Amino acid sequence: MAGIKDVAEKSGVSISTVSYVMSGKRSVRDDTKRKVIEAARSLGYRPKHVEHMDQSIAALLGVGDGALPGMPSGRPRTKVLALSSPVHEYTDYTNYAAFFFALATRAKRYGYDILLLMHEYGDRELVRVTRNGMVDGIMLLDVLMEDSRADLASTLDVPVVSVGYPANTGAVYSVDLDFERMGREAISRIADLGHKHVVIVGTSDVAYEDGSNYLIRFRDAVTKYSLDLGVKTDFVASTGYGMADVRLMLDSVFASAPQTTAIICQTNATHVNNLLFALQERGLSVPGDISVMAACTQGMQQLPQGVDEMPMNPHAVCSRGVDIMMEILSGQRHDVGAVELLPGKYCARGTVGPCRPR
Repeated sequence: MAGIKDVAEKSGVSISTVSYVMSGKRSVRDDTKRKVIEAARSLGYRPKHVEHMDQSIAALLGVGDGALPGMPSGRPRTKVLALSSPVHEYTDYTNYAAFFFALATRAKRYGYDILLLMHEYGDRELVRVTRNGMVDGIMLLDVLMEDSRADLASTLDVPVVSVGYPANTGAVYSVDLDFERMGREAISRIADLGHKHVVIVGTSDVAYEDGSNYLIRFRDAVTKYSLDLGVKTDFVASTGYGMADVRLMLDSVFASAPQTTAIICQTNATHVNNLLFALQERGLSVPGDISVMAACTQGMQQLPQGVDEMPMNPHAVCSRGVDIMMEILSGQRHDVGAVELLPGKYCARGTVGPCRPR
């Protein structure tokens, strides 16, 4: 039976473009849409998830309510889940490992193995493993705000659970920390202590340009809610995590915003530790002169000076993601498109204090 890859090859477009045509979720040029439909009809393409298709496209392909959604009936279980977790140039391998092992450990409890798919653009990998009957379901990590894998899910014949909250959730089940709520809580705490000028230090600017879901949701929530609280926020992306990079970053921050009294870091333990040393070099005490908070991070409690943190929680999020997948495979869930947001946790360790004008 022809699959989405065959349609893409015959029509000379990407798999994602075929997915957009079938779902109707994005605008596609009329001539491109026509080529895709003609290729699909000539190949006898019959998508499994007909309920997610644009109804006009379904009619043109001659499919409708009689098509079977979900896994093909009678196909034996593989007891394998695919984990689509692309590696980018900005990938933090400490976080990567934590999420992978959290998912693998939970899957093992259900007798499932993990097939790791690491290609930066994993659409073709997802088609390959599902088309060849290699997996019972797919888990997504490192989710972008607009993730092509989430669109592709509507054309696959296995369920897809996104550990991350993309904007295009219609064909996947999603679970994530509530990063928007975490952002509001972070800036509220800082504002309540009298701070009026805050700098958010982000990771590599490429991560934000790509649309990294959790970084953007937290940062944008801080920026938006700070306006209601009368707090000025600036954002600067890191150029590196070494001491020289941190010193240059602080030179730039205090040159452009000398009134800064609080810093929120979306980086990693190495960067934050170097930041504490660099502030000390400048004669600034933490939290007496300047407050420091980490967010969307891990491991700050292990630093020589523990740092206030709103951490990632790989165990909770990944465990819930695997549980959702098992509920789907056992027939308990049929609410594709559902989103579950888990609460974050604030860990106070003494680096955020009252504002003291310098």
